[in-house]
Amino acid sequence: MAKAPKTIEIGYARDRRTDNFIVTKLDYRFPATSKFRRQQICVLPGAFFRALPHIDRRSIANVIEVTAVQLHHLGFIVPELATEVTAHACAVAI
Repeated sequence: MAKAPKTIEIGYARDRRTDNFIVTKLDYRFPATSKFRRQQICVLPGAFFRALPHIDRRSIANVIEVTAVQLHHLGFIVPELATEVTAHACAVAI
């Protein structure tokens, strides 16, 4: 039986001035008052909808769950994905 991929929660909001999306990777290990900051990036609309095709184009803001691959396509640094790529590169090099 195949294991379901781990999902990661993100929040997004469309900036009406620039029309870009502000995307935040939500990590509940760090409370909002923590000195550690959550990862937040600005994504162009074309890249946003290419990485997340199931999102309604009229959507302005929401909180959704995405896979690590989708998060990587948005532009986030995903440690889980980096270890998989490293393991694959080592296996191919041997």
